[in-house]
Amino acid sequence: MSYGVLASRSATLLVEATGVAGGGEADAALDRFHEVWGGAWVPGRLTLTRLHVSFIPHRSGRGTAMLDLAVRELAGVEVGAGLVQKVLRVRTTRHVVSFRCLGAPALAQLVAPLLVPGSRRA
Repeated sequence: MSYGVLASRSATLLVEATGVAGGGEADAALDRFHEVWGGAWVPGRLTLTRLHVSFIPHRSGRGTAMLDLAVRELAGVEVGAGLVQKVLRVRTTRHVVSFRCLGAPALAQLVAPLLVPGSRRA
């Protein structure tokens, strides 16, 4: 099995907390990311491999480096509406992470089979 890059594209990211208790390493990383960037859409580069969903902000000089989420910690994936660009949403235990990018439906189709069985998929 290859763990190479499945997709990479320019995107903007928004992290939203759900208020649910618990969580793992991905939720801790998302908490740190949210502390630095707040509730703003952050432009950067989205990369998907079989093991990780990674995001590198274009302006990483604000005290944050790459955001790296293990696919095994994702609870679900869905595609939201958008005028020009659709929104790919991935869920963890405590967060909803929205990526606004071109080709979001195709990315969702790449992520869905990688999720742990029993996860929610939309």
